[in-house]
Amino acid sequence: MPQADTSDQDLKPKPRSLPLLRWRSASFPVDWEAVLPGSAPLHLEVGFGDGRYTARRALELPGERFVGIELSGVSVLRALKRMRRDGIGNVALLKGDAQFLLQQLFSAGSLSTITVNFPDPWPKGRHEENRLLRRAFFELAASRLVPHGSILLATDHPGYLEFAREQALASDLYGLGAAEPPAAVFETKYALKWKTMGKPLYYQPFLRNSRPAGEFPHLERPEQMPHALLQGPLPLEASLEKRVSQYADGHVILHEAALGRGPSPRWLVRVTVDEPALRQQLLVVVQPREGDELIVRLESFGDPIVTDAVRGAVHAVTEWALEQPDLSLKARYY
Repeated sequence: MPQADTSDQDLKPKPRSLPLLRWRSASFPVDWEAVLPGSAPLHLEVGFGDGRYTARRALELPGERFVGIELSGVSVLRALKRMRRDGIGNVALLKGDAQFLLQQLFSAGSLSTITVNFPDPWPKGRHEENRLLRRAFFELAASRLVPHGSILLATDHPGYLEFAREQALASDLYGLGAAEPPAAVFETKYALKWKTMGKPLYYQPFLRNSRPAGEFPHLERPEQMPHALLQGPLPLEASLEKRVSQYADGHVILHEAALGRGPSPRWLVRVTVDEPALRQQLLVVVQPREGDELIVRLESFGDPIVTDAVRGAVHAVTEWALEQPDLSLKARYY
């Protein structure tokens, strides 16, 4: 009996149960061949919105692999529904800051293209530092692109286009390409909106040249989470007013402390760690251990990424705890 032709079946992406990657608990960089099996070209899209362009590319190129990064939780949910509805299995979605995730989750020379469709133009001059396509991003992206890879920009804002061109050329790592955009680029949600308003739309490939890129190291996952050991009884009365301190290249903000009573009382301190490419909300715990020993540690809530500034959060809470009567420092591990 003749065997059925399975060539089309082999090309069709195999749906995965969870296209949203929990990157906070992943290793840095991510093993993308394990997440999206195979060694086909890997493409990144920053700011995928509702995911329609990502989905269309993934369906048109079933043998290639796609990763999307988006900050908006609502957009991520919409894109997830789209991927599941269409049975798309060659896409992984991430929620977070593009610059941080590009540096930490991707190895050198791993991306074929980086697509940026209709980024926020931050039109006021004083807000230019918030634009994605600044020189710092172009330099980082150059380290993650394959030789002769490209960044593909679509925008409705001529000022942003010129700014991005200037920043790319200033990096000395790209040339300006000229190409007709894929039709689907101008069929995204925002492109259709701008077209109905009669606004001109622009498409600009930035082509990676052969000049060497800088090195952008990945964060190392600590074998031991940062913590401190204190000697003395757990205070049952304490107060904390908001305090801000600088640590490494970020700021640590202690907001408030609350005592959790019951069989195992402990202090919970709410902390914000604000760094250039990463903002985290943390809980730092002060709780009894054996005898009269206390531990100051990160709560696992939120899967915190341990950076130097996060170590600073443990330090700040340790210093606050040491202001309480009858407590002394036994050891620091951060």
